[in-house]
Amino acid sequence: MDTRAILGAIVAIAFTDIALQLDNALAISTVASQLPPSQRLPVLAGGVLLAATCLLAFTLVGATLVEKVTWLKPVAGVVLVGIGVQLVWSFFKH
Repeated sequence: MDTRAILGAIVAIAFTDIALQLDNALAISTVASQLPPSQRLPVLAGGVLLAATCLLAFTLVGATLVEKVTWLKPVAGVVLVGIGVQLVWSFFKH
């Protein structure tokens, strides 16, 4: 794998992580908005840090598993397609 492909993969993962963090930020801010003002910043900071740590850890574990367990890649692809179909179905159903 050349350097350009590696950098492209890193950029794609970074953008995906940012997009996934946005919904976490909304959920965390919703919870924090119900707290007294003095507790909001620590809850926001802790929630974002915990979400980012979990996302990184699960991404690394998932990537390692997909690399080492050869049959897992097609299974993961089928699961992702299934999730996508379900999302599209539920969007048009309502």
